[in-house]
Amino acid sequence: MTLWSAIHISWSIIGTIWIVVRGGNPASTWGWIAFMLVSPPAATLLRLLTADRMAPPPPVDGAPCRTRLQNCIRANCGARMAMHNRVDTLHNADRTFAAIIRDLQRARHEINIEFYIINDDRIGRAIARILMRRARAGVRVRIIYDALGSWRLGRRILRDMHREGIETAPYGRLRFPYLTPSVHRRNHRKLIVIDGRTAYLGGINIASRYVDGGKMGFWRDEHIRIEGDAVAQAQSIFAADWLKTSRRAADFMPPRPHDIGDTLPIQIAWAQQGPARMTLTQAFIEAIAAARSNIRISTPYFLPPQTLFDTLRSAARSGVKVELIVPTKSDVLVAGRATDSYVRECVEAGITVYRYRNGFLHSKTIVIDNSIVAVGSANMDYRSLEYNLEAMAFIYDRAVAADYISKFHADASVSELVAARRFDSRPFATRLTEGIARLLAPIL
Repeated sequence: MTLWSAIHISWSIIGTIWIVVRGGNPASTWGWIAFMLVSPPAATLLRLLTADRMAPPPPVDGAPCRTRLQNCIRANCGARMAMHNRVDTLHNADRTFAAIIRDLQRARHEINIEFYIINDDRIGRAIARILMRRARAGVRVRIIYDALGSWRLGRRILRDMHREGIETAPYGRLRFPYLTPSVHRRNHRKLIVIDGRTAYLGGINIASRYVDGGKMGFWRDEHIRIEGDAVAQAQSIFAADWLKTSRRAADFMPPRPHDIGDTLPIQIAWAQQGPARMTLTQAFIEAIAAARSNIRISTPYFLPPQTLFDTLRSAARSGVKVELIVPTKSDVLVAGRATDSYVRECVEAGITVYRYRNGFLHSKTIVIDNSIVAVGSANMDYRSLEYNLEAMAFIYDRAVAADYISKFHADASVSELVAARRFDSRPFATRLTEGIARLLAPIL
């Protein structure tokens, strides 16, 4: 026996024991074992990049919520029901940036910003100039940005902001060794909290392409502006992320009093490694399973974890009308191929699928039974639901739901209905490519 053979066998045995001890889905475990026996180094690396890091859920005190979905969110991430709120639905980037710029210019005490992408472009520089002016006026400004997503954020603009007293913290800075779990798990949130009174949340990053378009054409996306009780939840998410990312304690503004008396219940559900890792996966499953009449989903990437996918198909087969809008062309080629594989099974299960044709669909929304809306940063894919830091607002209000249903129908009107016969005529090479891409879904 050669030295390399001995290393291979020893590594395979130790790796197999490690996989078995960690447990999990039996079929998945067998797949990992087979991978480990064939290529121990590759299997070990990939397993480290995708391994779960579970912890006991946070303790839940007080009376239970009204529905299973609300209790599910509360049990996973601790988000209570925030009852009195006002929500502005900001469809697309032009309205979103106009509202954000207006509120930033009016800030008096504190601005907290957390984004996956902040680009050094027309929009990024315009917002940076506003932040620097507010910092000079005595407003405390903190920014969390993802080091990988915001790789275009240059040192010059950061240096200018630091000179004005703006505090910044990069999440997941890329350091040696580069292939670590921090590369795989990103901060994908898009969150702003201003003066403890106003919060923004959604899927729009700080980048010009959301307004100017680009090679993908018009970017269709969603964001919301919140005033009221739920702002405190957004502030607490940022505060926890700031402490973890910057490793600096900070005094944040306490929740500000407001005069909103109308009832508009919201829970801001968040997910990240640790006790809250499965918050959004389980919340989506619970919402879909509880649907009685209709489910409408818009997502740029449709690569759902298997349990969620099974729940969605089960809802369609049980008589619930399920509609899904995805882009005609993805900005990530492999993800687009993998989505095609899932779309075929959706159509076979009776789900109505549309391909958005008026540019690139980047909105992440779910509407359940004309009464519940989920909107935020999470795509319906493995990366968002099992690895990244995400935030979604679950809004329990029929008027808000009606607004999003109207936008869903408008998007469907400029989309192509996917017919089952389309899949019957595809070449073998296309189906093979889609199948291979689907195998990569957990790490896309």
